Amino acid sequence: MTQQTAAEAPAGQEFQDRVNEYWSRWAGEYDAHQRRRLRQEGEAELWGRIWGEMLPQPDAGPEGRPAEVLDIGTGSGHAAVVVASLGHRVTGIDLAEGMLEQARLHTGGAENPQFLTGDAAAPPFLPGSFDAITARYLLWTLRDPAEALGRWLEVLRPGGVLGVVDSLWFPEGLAAGADEAPTERSAHFTAAYAGAQQRMPLAEADSISVYAEQIAAAGFTEMTVEELTALYVLDQARGVAPGHQVQMQYRIRAVKPAD
Repeated sequence: MTQQTAAEAPAGQEFQDRVNEYWSRWAGEYDAHQRRRLRQEGEAELWGRIWGEMLPQPDAGPEGRPAEVLDIGTGSGHAAVVVASLGHRVTGIDLAEGMLEQARLHTGGAENPQFLTGDAAAPPFLPGSFDAITARYLLWTLRDPAEALGRWLEVLRPGGVLGVVDSLWFPEGLAAGADEAPTERSAHFTAAYAGAQQRMPLAEADSISVYAEQIAAAGFTEMTVEELTALYVLDQARGVAPGHQVQMQYRIRAVKPAD
């Protein structure tokens, strides 16, 4: 859910600390909604298809071993748990310790998926460590998309896959709706993300093509972009997380060129 740039100025670190504290503070409420939805009929299966259709075969790792997947900005582990259930070996990273605590609660000490503290802009892994990267609801938070996506490309093996699920969260601006009666959580969000317009260039994107252009510019190829209409229908029927509204989500798949 959160990220920072590799070289933080003091002001940038203070901003990142506010964001991390926000997501840690509300991790339990956020996770409760995510888990409630996953328990409903057809939900986990839908997410399995969403990710499974983008990712390599589970035995696509070296010598037929499970594919190694890095879930960046893992939050409370929603995508990591689903992807691991498909047969992949998953490592989830995030900077919000409260979110990681929620994620670990759901694994019961199992090694897959594993959850580590890590920066989305500078994943702490050697080049060519993973067969695939997943990122759910993360791109809007990137403070330097070119730098972050370049690092993602680096930690993938040649031919590795990037799978993204995201939306246009604030096309009318982060301050849209600020005149509505605030809740404790919305007030905390506003305080945590004060100044985000200057720090997160994708936060107010009004077209999914903005995301796609950044991914292509980083060197990814074979890109496809799809509307997730089945998920939109379920969101209408079942409701979305507190502080959110029903909106179209998108699936973006791209590939690191082979050597």
